[in-house]
Amino acid sequence: MAEEINENEKRDMTLMTVEEASAYLHFSRAYIYRLARANILPHVNYGRHLLFRKVDLFEWVGSMVTGSNTASFAVNK
Repeated sequence: MAEEINENEKRDMTLMTVEEASAYLHFSRAYIYRLARANILPHVNYGRHLLFRKVDLFEWVGSMVTGSNTASFAVNK
């Protein structure tokens, strides 16, 4: 079981290039650069390259979710 968790953690730490992040988020490369430059999108500067951890992008998208909350839905039942 511990090995399975470690493999999942390794997958989540996958580094992505601008092109890969662009495809993953369905954003243009220019928009990815703009968000990173404004420090809105979590990224790593590696020399002249921008890299993105897949887990950070996933969590960033999750933090942008708005709308009804499942907990408030359950309370209103």
